[in-house]
Amino acid sequence: MFASFRRHKWLWGVIFGLTILSFVWFFTPQAQRGGGYTGSGKEPVGSINGVAVTRDDYLNAYRESELQFFFNYGRWASEDQQARQLKFIERQTRNRLFMIRKIEALNIQAAEGATAQWIADAFRDPEEKVFRKDNYDGFVNNTLTQRGFRKADFDRFVRHEIAMEHLVALAGITGKLVPPQEAELRYNRENEEVKTKAAFLWSSNYLDSVTMDPVAIATYYTNQQATYRIPERVQVNYVRFVATNYLDLAQTAMASNTNLTEIIDATYLQRGTNSFFGDNNQPLTAELAKDQIRKEILDQYALVEARKKAIDFANELIEMDPKTNNLVNLAAAKGIPSQVTLPFTQFSRPPELSVPDTFTTAAFQLSPEEPVYEQPIVASDSVYMIGYHARIPSEVPPLESVRLRVTEDYKRSKASDLVNSAGSVIREAIASAIAGGKTFDEACAEQKLTPVDLAPFSQKSQMVFGIPGSGNLPALKNAAFALKEGEISQFTPTREGGFVVLLESKKQPDPEKTKEALPEYLATLQRNQQNQAFSAWLGKEMAASTIVLPNDPDASESAN
Repeated sequence: MFASFRRHKWLWGVIFGLTILSFVWFFTPQAQRGGGYTGSGKEPVGSINGVAVTRDDYLNAYRESELQFFFNYGRWASEDQQARQLKFIERQTRNRLFMIRKIEALNIQAAEGATAQWIADAFRDPEEKVFRKDNYDGFVNNTLTQRGFRKADFDRFVRHEIAMEHLVALAGITGKLVPPQEAELRYNRENEEVKTKAAFLWSSNYLDSVTMDPVAIATYYTNQQATYRIPERVQVNYVRFVATNYLDLAQTAMASNTNLTEIIDATYLQRGTNSFFGDNNQPLTAELAKDQIRKEILDQYALVEARKKAIDFANELIEMDPKTNNLVNLAAAKGIPSQVTLPFTQFSRPPELSVPDTFTTAAFQLSPEEPVYEQPIVASDSVYMIGYHARIPSEVPPLESVRLRVTEDYKRSKASDLVNSAGSVIREAIASAIAGGKTFDEACAEQKLTPVDLAPFSQKSQMVFGIPGSGNLPALKNAAFALKEGEISQFTPTREGGFVVLLESKKQPDPEKTKEALPEYLATLQRNQQNQAFSAWLGKEMAASTIVLPNDPDASESAN
């Protein structure tokens, strides 16, 4: 890994100087913007159905995918942990390249004036409903340039967004074929309300009835061993370069930035004047907000200085025998403390450290044969160098070491069995009592249950007032809407117990409200159906294609 860097240590400084918080992959726009690549943009880096994808093609689609994320979510993908973990931009770049090829093949182009209308809609004031040219200018002149984008990138992104809307409309046309009669039926079904009563049983009430048989507990453990298996874990040695140790150097570096005031002002405007709050949760004045931004920038400069120190350490480390774990020895020679993490799995991080997921990824690449990860790992407040310490194989712990957990699991499992058995019996007793002329409330009282009078709800309700605890709403809906008026459901188990529900009445939505809401509902339904049809079409088209792209998370899926 990074073996070529051993011959060119100066490259560390160049590469690490390109970004603030993360390392970048060679093909990404960040690397291109940094000027590190001097080859031809026409150089092939992949292909779609045998037709070459050039470096420019890939970089342009990558930039557009970043912009798409920004306009959809109001933040950059690099600032979103889930987007980074799921490689959202890489996946979207793949999809976007494919759709661009389809657009070109079908000769779909943005209509005259459509680009200006898209921009006007995107930068429309939500309250005044008018185009805000100052917001647009600030985005083009500040936000884009600060991220290394060009206006041409944004213009191309908008043209492709419009063309893709046409592609969706064309490929998803079958989804729009929803007649008004079907839409009305769906609307009525979704908005029909039911009035119900329910009786809830809870597993916790049966815990004391469970017989704690040691033999049964041991058998339960044997049958559930996979649940208690401890996955493979690793421990690494690490050297930590804490950013706050380099604030003096950061102050000096920041003082040399002649554009600092402009950057702070632009950041303040970009985030919005109502985005800054003090410890009392009150909005900050412009002066205090800019002080806050200045502190954030200072922290970033300090992190850069910490990274420089880590780079110096890494340069010395890679000159040593790469097959020997010299990290601890080098740290000791320099008087830098090294430590060992607690064990952690491939799906977690060291519990005592605040580190990114790349720390775990790097740790699990280490081995006695490759004991040092030569790339510094940048966290929010520190930079780390790590080396192999130990790998702990997956194991099934002996019963005695997890007996308390197994005992609690066994007890809950048996309580669940008891409540299910009791629930079926209680349901039949309630049904018999109602058949004999008693009310639901009276029948529940005989079973020492408290009936709950639930608020009316529909299929689209997200919550129902009256459900105690964390009652299972989807299960309640399924049970209630399957009943006729006056019927009671079978006992329905849930994670925490179960319930019986009585349907008192059903109420159709008001005809006048239905008539008023139907046009918008039909348009929404058609749009959703159209998107589903397009997604199905796109999935089939891509599955039938041969797509070869750099850093493709879905490479295995695209093999044809």
